[in-house]
Amino acid sequence: MNEQLLIRLRGEAVTLWRLSRHDDHLHCFIVEPPSGYWLAIEKGSDLLFSQTYADLSGALARAEALKSPLVVAGWTEVSDH
Repeated sequence: MNEQLLIRLRGEAVTLWRLSRHDDHLHCFIVEPPSGYWLAIEKGSDLLFSQTYADLSGALARAEALKSPLVVAGWTEVSDH
């Protein structure tokens, strides 16, 4: 994710990735609140994961670390198109 894009979208949720498996869907997004970067994963309307990071690189690294085992377990990326 481009840091300049995140700066322009400050205060808005930015989708980092979406995964699906069978009828389940996961949505990982990041928001820059007043202090730090809030990383979250939702399954439908349920919040599964929520954590705040002091810097963008830590939040992005954690998002990828959370995604990798899900892909190995059979979840597939959902394209925006």
